[in-house]
This record gives sequence, C-alpha cells and structure tokens, in this order.
Amino acid sequence: MCGIAGVLDPNGSPSESTLTGMNARLEHRGPDGSGTHVDGPVGLTHRRLAIIDPEAGHQPLFNEDGSVCVVFNGEIYNHEALRAELSSGHTLRTETDTEVLVHLYEEHGPSFVERLDGMFAFALWDSDRNRLLLARDRMGIKPLVFAHDGERFAFASELSALYETPIDLGGLDRAALGSYFLFGFFPAPRSVFRNVQKLLPGELALVEPTSEGVTIDRRRYYDPTIEPRSVSLETAAEGIRSRVERAVERRLMSDVPLGAFLSGGIDSSIVVGTMAGLMDEPVRTFTVGFDEPRFDESSAARAVAAYHETDHQEYTVTADDVRETIPTVLDRLGEPFADPSLIPTSVVARETARDVTVALSGDGADELFAGYAKYRGEHLSSYYRLLPEPMRRATNALLSRVPVDRTSRLGELGRQAQKFRRGSEPDPVARHLAWLRISSEGTESVTGTLESKKIGIATLEAAHEEAQRLVPNREAFTRMLAVDTRFGLPNQMLHKVDLAGMYSSLEVRVPFLDREVVEYALSLPPKYKLTAGTQKRVLRHAFDDVLPPAITDRKKQGFDMPIGAWLTGPLASEFDEVLTDVRAPFLDEGAVRRLVREQRAGTADHAKFLWSVYVYGRWERTIREQEISIQR
Repeated sequence: MCGIAGVLDPNGSPSESTLTGMNARLEHRGPDGSGTHVDGPVGLTHRRLAIIDPEAGHQPLFNEDGSVCVVFNGEIYNHEALRAELSSGHTLRTETDTEVLVHLYEEHGPSFVERLDGMFAFALWDSDRNRLLLARDRMGIKPLVFAHDGERFAFASELSALYETPIDLGGLDRAALGSYFLFGFFPAPRSVFRNVQKLLPGELALVEPTSEGVTIDRRRYYDPTIEPRSVSLETAAEGIRSRVERAVERRLMSDVPLGAFLSGGIDSSIVVGTMAGLMDEPVRTFTVGFDEPRFDESSAARAVAAYHETDHQEYTVTADDVRETIPTVLDRLGEPFADPSLIPTSVVARETARDVTVALSGDGADELFAGYAKYRGEHLSSYYRLLPEPMRRATNALLSRVPVDRTSRLGELGRQAQKFRRGSEPDPVARHLAWLRISSEGTESVTGTLESKKIGIATLEAAHEEAQRLVPNREAFTRMLAVDTRFGLPNQMLHKVDLAGMYSSLEVRVPFLDREVVEYALSLPPKYKLTAGTQKRVLRHAFDDVLPPAITDRKKQGFDMPIGAWLTGPLASEFDEVLTDVRAPFLDEGAVRRLVREQRAGTADHAKFLWSVYVYGRWERTIREQEISIQR
C-alpha cells in the first residue's frame, strides 16, 4: 500500500519542488521509502509502504529499457500467475506485484487492466507513446483523484497533494456541495473543487499532452451484467463459502506482519474464522473497546477470539480519547467527509498499526447481504405501502409527532419511526434517498441555494439506471443493494477505511469485495439475504460452523458516535467558533443555529447534518490557512 502522485505539463517538465511537496503530503501512506522520476512533460512521485519483497520494489519501477514507468498503490492478488505468463521475453528483477504491470502493459496495452485481480490505483507512463495511463480497481477500494485546468494535469492518492501543484482547482463545485450536505460525501466523479475529479471504480484514463494542452480519454473497463441465479439455499451457501474462502486466502500474501480487525459482528468474525482455518499460526486479531457500553463490542469480539484461539489484542479508549482524535483526523482531509465513524475507525487503525502492517476487514458484506437496518426498513415498507392511502397519511402524521432523541430508548424509536415514514415513498429512488440522506426535516433552509435534494435525486436516479444494467429485470430491493455496492461503498465506506488505515500506514484488505464474491452475491434472490426475522440469511447459513452462538444471536450494533451530544456538549463552543468563521454564502448561519437549538432541546435529531456543517467549517478554515483558493 502506498501513495502516488504526479504532474503532466505539456509546456515543460514539472518542477522538483512541486513533486517534493506532493510527496510530503502523502508521507503517511508510505513511510518505508520514496522515489521520484521526471521524463519530459511528466513527473511521477511515490511513497512506499513495503508489503511484498520489502528489500526490492522501490518505485517508480521500470521495464528493461526504461521506456515504461509505473507508480502503484495497492495489491495484485494474482501477480504470481501473471508473472508465470511473462516468464519468457521479459526480465523481472523483483518479486513484487508492481513489476508485473509494466510488462503486462508491453504485452497487451491498456487492456491489461482487465487481467488484474486486486485493489489498486496506479499511473503508468509510456515515454515512446507520450501517454499516461491511470486506473482504479473494479470496486473502488483504492482512490485516485486528478486535477485539470485545461493546460496542465495532476493526479494523487489524496486530494490534499493536489494543493502543491500550480493547477487552478477551479473554486468550489456548488453542485457537488449539494451532494455533500445530503449524503455526507462527494460522489465520484465529482469533488469539492470544479477542476478536480475522481476516477470511478473500474475506470481507466489515457492522458496525452498536446500543443493545446492535455486530452483525457476515460473508459470503463469493468461494467458487469449480473444475471439472477435460481439455486437452492444450500447451493447458494456453498457458492458463497467457497468464494469467500478463496478471497481470504488470496489476501493472506504478505512479507510483513498481518492480522485482522475483529469487531464482534458477523462479517469480521467470518473473516477471522476463515483465516484461522487457512493459517498454521494463530490469527492476530485487534479490537478497540469503548468505555460507553452502547458503543462497545469488545466482549463479543473476545468471544470470537476465544472460539478461534486467536492472538487477541484489545484496546479500550474513552470518549475523551476519541474526541481528542478529531483534529488530527479532520484537519488532514483533502475535502470534507462527514461520516463520524471515521474517528473511531482511525483509532482502531492507529492501535492495530502498532503491531501489524496489514489487516483484513469485513467491509462490504452489509451491502451485499442486506445487513443494515435500512434494508429491513425497505423490506417492511413494501407491506406498509399496501395500506390504503388515508390510513398511511394518518399513520405518517402520527409518526411525525413522535419525539426524537438518541439519548433515550423512546427517542431512538422515534428517530427510526420518522426515518421509516420518509422511507415509505412509492418511488424507489425517493425511498432510497430517505434511507441514505444525513439531512433531517428542516435542514433544506440551511443550504437552500445548493438544491441538495434535487441534486441527490438526480445522482441516485443515475445510480439506479446503472444498477438496472448490472442487475437487469430485478426487483427494487436488489437494485438498492447494487446501488449501495457501486455508489455508497466506494464513496463512503471504502473511502473512510482508506483514510483511516493510511493515516496510520496500515493496509486494509477487504475479501468480501473480491470480484467473484460480489458478482455471486448480487445474483442471489432477496429471500436468501433478508426475511422477516433474519438478515444476511445465506451468509449466516454458509458459515454457521465458524460463528459462535453468542455472535449469531447478536443484534447488529454498528460503529456510531454520540455526535449530537458532542456538538451540544463538549464540542459546543468549538462548533460555534467554527460556524462563526465559515465564509460560505450558501450556509444560512441563522438556520444552523435554529437546528442547534432544536438538537439541544431534544425536539429533533439533526446531529449528522450538523456534523457535516462542522466538518465543512473545519476544512474551509484549514485550507484558508494554507492559502488555497476556494473562490471562482
């Protein structure tokens, strides 16, 4: 796992100071070494976190005559098979997966990307053809952003590295900001800046310098069509198990210490149990416990660790510890990212990185096998919508008056009831928006000029149209899972895991997002994933011998934080200070303060939206201090 960056300038070679600055911004992604290469109009730079062949494999890495050069971030799990294909006609000097890329490119051109099995983002420079190739893995596990102002081009693993370039970032993208205040993230391909974009999952870009600037040819190399499978539950379980086991085994390759996150939930427990069956030595597992019982899963993780006799490490952190992590995490963001679970995930990664360099996680299973509460809500709403409209109107009116308060059981039930009310729309896109949005009732007045809801509907409509191509002629529930896998996962969950892991120089691998697992899971009918009483039905059945009874009977807990209490308690004065300092005309400060009063009074739950305002304010202040222009 590494950090990559570079510049393509048709008017001259990139400056060494620019590349040095970009490299320094990515140091946390690769503390084991760095390298830079300049060739005519292109400059490439790299930070290395050594995983495979630590003694060799320093990047940038070249073919035999130096005409093809690559900087790479990620892992290619089938690199040994690909290496065997290249044994004649090529001289490979290292045992790394990276070196395979330059020679595969020589053999197959840009289409070689289709042969890669792994998580990756890379840039490859072909000096003979005067062409730069960028690519991102199929599921979007690893990030790649680029800036283009019409004359020059730059790319990086994290947006903050682009601050070091002379490229005009184009000012704030108001449409993208609308999405941010609705979802809490910036959906690819857009970013917070008009002239900065993200490669999509399964996309490559061919970038060439010309006399008039730079041309960019973007292509999707992976766009699957997944036909439904008509198989028995037993056959489906066997199919899932065999694919997950192969995926875990592929992700055990490492020349450095390796372990696993263990939350105590089903997904991480399956990963750990599978590792235990494949490894000769005990699995090294890592759990962070919290001193607040409603967020603490350490006892469940301890039960799984005992069941599989793992080498278990447990760290307990206080709410104060987590809050103290906020500045070090938020002030490093290249663009605002308002998932509050980034904070505890960063704590987990920090503690895990003290002992290992690679950790496997269970991310992705909730989207593939319907593990979130919203999927149960979607399932139940299909029955609710059968009620006569007058009865639904009366029920909705009653639900809208239920008090909302995360600090009490009744208030939490009220919050869920109101979300269910919003998620019972007849239109599947509108329902999906209700489940995904972080904004609550009354927040539209805060960012009204951004037209967040309108933008969100358009964004999700496009995602549902793509899902219809991926899973043709399937019910709305399956399309929802496909959208969350292709839209929510790379933009939110995987982005969070990449940031949290890389801030502590920790590589995180996600076996549930293996291509075979994803395509098989999406081909299965909804009844194998969710019933009235069971979620992740086929996954539980497939691994019933791996999961101790104490885990299979547990209710999903999630990795949430009491942000509402923070913003109206310990962080209240800081929130007010940040809000006062924001210079964004699209934010109505008076309307924000009204939401704060409602939050403090317990009459509404605006916590996630207020957190997005807080994160944006901190980000704006940070880049202003760095003299980065956000105006246009």
